[in-house]
Amino acid sequence: MEDQNNSSTIKNLVDTAKSVIVILPPDPGKDLVVAATSLHLAFKESGKTSQIGCGSEVHVDPQIAGVSEIADTIGSRNLVISFDYQEDDLEKVDYDVRDDGKFYLLVKPKAGAPVPDVHTVKYSYSGATADLVITLGINSLEELGKIYADEKKFLDSSPIISFNNSLRPVAFTSHVYHKALNSFSELVTVFFEEFNLSVNPAISQNLLANIYESTANLTTGRLTTDTFSAIAFLMRSGAQLPVKQSVRTPHFSQPPFFEPPETTETPPLAPVDDAIPLPEEENLPAEQTAPVPSDWSKPKIFRVNGKTD
Repeated sequence: MEDQNNSSTIKNLVDTAKSVIVILPPDPGKDLVVAATSLHLAFKESGKTSQIGCGSEVHVDPQIAGVSEIADTIGSRNLVISFDYQEDDLEKVDYDVRDDGKFYLLVKPKAGAPVPDVHTVKYSYSGATADLVITLGINSLEELGKIYADEKKFLDSSPIISFNNSLRPVAFTSHVYHKALNSFSELVTVFFEEFNLSVNPAISQNLLANIYESTANLTTGRLTTDTFSAIAFLMRSGAQLPVKQSVRTPHFSQPPFFEPPETTETPPLAPVDDAIPLPEEENLPAEQTAPVPSDWSKPKIFRVNGKTD
């Protein structure tokens, strides 16, 4: 039985949060990405400020809604400028804000030291801030990789809800939304339905398609009442059932069993008289010219006693 106190706490955290950060583990699969982007977009549509981050590149279909908004950092307060340089070559760093409204950063090298290479300059943000953090598919914050390394202080002190489609406990937060379900897409859908969060048709379609994909069109996995309730919720939210792909049977031309012979023009037959010359009667042997006995043409009658009439 689900802890009702935990559900009440989670609902309160979600309802009161004005800003949310959704964090994926490095190298997430399609299911995790669809679930996380769905949460991120649903929070934005509800009027909250939402960010979504992942500590690595995301290699999934770029057409999935919200994928382009996944950043490699969750910080947004501090601008960080980095470049390759040795501290021993540095004389001083200074800045100036001029009347044109622009900020100028001065990096002065020591005499004889190389000038910093502008081609190695990179820009990023740090200093994350949010009322609520949601993690998906991790058992420890260290699994977040670069994001945890960059924002350890913030994450160690922030309220976090852990999402997982297994019942394995975690130690980094007491706010867990863990259910033994087929996919994270199903988990997030159950979350939307349980806490009365509305989702648009595009989000619903992504989630429904991934639920069908993760269960091989509802033929494998742990199919429960939650599964079918989630499908019904998504269809009420505007999703359409995935279209079955018809299997095309290849057609091969059937060769004939017997190949007809090629028609060629047959030369006309020679006249019979010319083809086989008959011998003259006087030249035949005596036995061939003797008259036929008369009894040869009569019918023969065979009797039981062996006599013939």
